[in-house]
Amino acid sequence: MKGYFITFEGIDGCGKSTQADLLEQSLKARGCDVTHTFEPGGTALGRKLRPILTDGGTELSLFAEVLLFAADRRQDMDEVILPALGRGCVVIGERFADSSIVYQGVAGNVGRDRVRNLMNIVTDGLVPDLTFLLDIAPEQSLARKTSLDRIEQRDRFLGIARQAYLELAHEDAARFVVLDASRAIEALSQDILDSALLRLEHRRYDHV
Repeated sequence: MKGYFITFEGIDGCGKSTQADLLEQSLKARGCDVTHTFEPGGTALGRKLRPILTDGGTELSLFAEVLLFAADRRQDMDEVILPALGRGCVVIGERFADSSIVYQGVAGNVGRDRVRNLMNIVTDGLVPDLTFLLDIAPEQSLARKTSLDRIEQRDRFLGIARQAYLELAHEDAARFVVLDASRAIEALSQDILDSALLRLEHRRYDHV
């Protein structure tokens, strides 16, 4: 049975990790075989790349940044995502190609189409079945954080990224579910679970 690929997207501080964890727990409680991964850092290679990409100690050109994220993503695909999908698992990913298109392509001015084309090569055209976009205003997301990473410190960056995410969601409305991430965690989690279960049932997952 073919697996099902769910991703969480949104600007930093929107609650992706919290909601991905809660969805994983809820689906497992219903008997689903779930694999949960994240970017950057879901593999041994990713854990080595993460401090380079986030801590700011290494000076990176924007295109070099794209390529390092691409390397992390491809390793995650080969090591985690594709094997799990092949086993029929539900794969929950915190970020995927949409993040590179938004963060480096649009907000980083590398070029949206340029990065999208690169991501199509890196992912062999793999597209999530369902993407939850946790939408929140930058000032609210930053208020949740005790420190800013190298990418978040860029002037006006998160506001541009938020708008780019909303544009992607509008263009691919069948895949994206846009949710207000400023809401209470429990209410947001329930909406995510309801939407995921509806999609999974539509795919006739008999173990849901």
